[in-house]
Amino acid sequence: MGITFLRPKTILMGVLMVVFLSGCGTAGRSYTKLAMQETLETQILTNTSKMFVYRLKLPEDSIPNHIRIAHSSSPRKPVARGGVDINRHTYKRLQQNTGYVVQQLGYCREGFIELDRSLSRYHLWLKGECKEGASQADKERFGDKKILPVNIE
Repeated sequence: MGITFLRPKTILMGVLMVVFLSGCGTAGRSYTKLAMQETLETQILTNTSKMFVYRLKLPEDSIPNHIRIAHSSSPRKPVARGGVDINRHTYKRLQQNTGYVVQQLGYCREGFIELDRSLSRYHLWLKGECKEGASQADKERFGDKKILPVNIE
C-alpha cells in the first residue's frame, strides 16, 4: 500500500471549507452591534396563545428625517447611511435572531410560527406565535403584555 500525498491546494480548500462552515453554523445573532434597539414584545392571550413581536430598531434620533434627491449635474457624494444593508441574507438572519431570543428568554420553548415580518434599513421586525400554549409560570413571568429589552450576550 503506497502513501498518497495531498496537494497544498486540496489541503487549503479543506481548511477553508471547515472555517466557512463553522462560521455559518454558529448560534447567535446578527445586527446587534449596530446600535439598534432590540426588544421582544410579548402578549399572552386568554386562550393561552403566546404572541410576540421581535424588533431591531435604530433609535429615532439616528434615523434620517429627510430624503436626498440626486441630480445628475451635481457630483456624487457619499451618503451617510446607517442601519442594516438589506440583502438576500437579511430575512434568514432576522429569523435566526428571533429564534435565538425567544428561546434564550424562555418565551417559546418549542419554537414558533411566523405570522408577519418587515425588513427596512432602520427597523426589522418579525411577528410570531409560540408553538406551545402559555403555562401558569409563563403567565406569571410575562403577564398579559410586556415589552422586554433584549440583553443577551
